[in-house]
Amino acid sequence: MRNLKFKNLVALVSLTCMLGLAACGESASQTNSNQGNGSSDVLRFYAAPQTGSWYPMAVGITELMKKNQPNLKQVSIEPGGGVANIVAINGGLGEIGFSQAMPTVDGIAGNPPFKEKAENIKYVASLFPHITQIVVLKDSGIKSIKDVKGKTINVGQKGLLTEEVARRILESYDMTYDDMGSVQNLSFADSVEQMKDGRIDLMFWTVPLPFSVLTDLSQSKDIKLLSLPNDKIKELTERNQGLVKATIPEGVYKGVDYEVQTIQSPLVVIANKNTSEDLVYEFTKTLYDNLEELKKIDPALESVNPEDLPKDIGAPFHPGAEKFYKEQQLLK
Repeated sequence: MRNLKFKNLVALVSLTCMLGLAACGESASQTNSNQGNGSSDVLRFYAAPQTGSWYPMAVGITELMKKNQPNLKQVSIEPGGGVANIVAINGGLGEIGFSQAMPTVDGIAGNPPFKEKAENIKYVASLFPHITQIVVLKDSGIKSIKDVKGKTINVGQKGLLTEEVARRILESYDMTYDDMGSVQNLSFADSVEQMKDGRIDLMFWTVPLPFSVLTDLSQSKDIKLLSLPNDKIKELTERNQGLVKATIPEGVYKGVDYEVQTIQSPLVVIANKNTSEDLVYEFTKTLYDNLEELKKIDPALESVNPEDLPKDIGAPFHPGAEKFYKEQQLLK
């Protein structure tokens, strides 16, 4: 029942935030902005629903924390998402959580979809990239984002990073949702099925690589991934330091025998500024010491090395994480 209540709360706050209402995060931040848990024996970790791709890794990390930190009296994994977790952690509903670099940077700055600065958010670590993959069928006739005007597109479910990245890519081409024939907010599986049936012309997904549903699609249909030109990548990455240029290597999906130029935003760990320095230090140490073990849980971590954890995304570090990285000589 408790998890259900939190799930409903987070979903509501996230939806409000994405709609751009002035109330986004206000009640939570007014009530909890200075009430982050200063104790090192409680860890409420905001990750994702149990069906989400972040959940298994959240379980792995929290189990390691319980094993290595016997003084932890309360450990829980709460459902959420990239934007919703920033609202929850900023509001003091949890100590630590997952998000992505792009919404973290936007939240701290108070940029849309946030209506106010998430002043209680601090950065802990950077993990694997979420790579923007723009998918069409090979015979669609779509060669560039310029060609999608009037088409049916899928931008992912509301509140996910995918939708905000898609919106910004369209804006870089001076287009909005109003220029599309139809804009769908479908799940991974539903969007793939509709593309197979010819009901969707283009899909945006900002997800780890390779992505299982796209692997499945490439086995049954001839697909093509669209590249973004350098000028659009420059515009997007200059707007938000949490976005960086990325290359999808050839052969990741069947029939995609060429490199694809795109953007990515890494999965990051965030914490409330009032979360105990000792707790964040131990959490960071757990990531660092057990990275190889965590790779067995999520292969998306395969390319991540310990020295990648403090990657600069333009966000201030939590003192606990900063202390650990300096001890490891990963930060000055």
